[in-house]
Amino acid sequence: MPSTLNQIISGTHHRKSRFHDEKGNLVDFFGLCYAPVALAGAVQRRLFGYRPIKPTLSFRGTKAIDKLLQSDWKCAEFGSGMSTVWLAKRCGYLLSVENDQNWYDETRKRLDQHGCDHVQYELRAPDLFSDLSMIEDRFFDFALIDGWDRAGCVAAVLPKMKSGGWIYLDNSDKDMENPDGDLRRAENLLLEYIKKNDKSHEYYVDFSRTNFFVEQGLLVQV
Repeated sequence: MPSTLNQIISGTHHRKSRFHDEKGNLVDFFGLCYAPVALAGAVQRRLFGYRPIKPTLSFRGTKAIDKLLQSDWKCAEFGSGMSTVWLAKRCGYLLSVENDQNWYDETRKRLDQHGCDHVQYELRAPDLFSDLSMIEDRFFDFALIDGWDRAGCVAAVLPKMKSGGWIYLDNSDKDMENPDGDLRRAENLLLEYIKKNDKSHEYYVDFSRTNFFVEQGLLVQV
């Protein structure tokens, strides 16, 4: 297959096609229905730099999170972005952590524009990214892990979650070629927790809002 055509169909060498996640899971019919929206979003992002103020997560994962969130919830977000304002509008308190200066500055502007004064937004050095030592145990109702050091974030946030709370790990299909990679360790920590505590979980395999390729996310109840 010519290299250009192969790139169009596969997206990257990590997946069989744009319709498979990196674990090889093929998107189902209902997930495929989001393909036109994802394609339109990807084109707008590439050509015009446009990103809607909505999470760049699985469409179905986003819907599931939206149904869970409550206005008095305390939430944590590791890796800020288009999800930050979206989360802030749906909860009572948000701790959002970022390690990239440019992305921090952009997101800070959006938070100010939307009057999100209940967000504790922190720019951290990578080695302090997952630090939650200042947070009391059983504090958070929901945590989104979508940034740096995801394994460290999982380990740090689990004891800080309320019983019955939820954690969403984005990109749980990554690092498949590296068993010791960050995403592999992060997912394994959650799977070990699920098995040990007999907790419910759900995988979401479909497109995200501005990426025209299928990804996987993992939602875990704690």
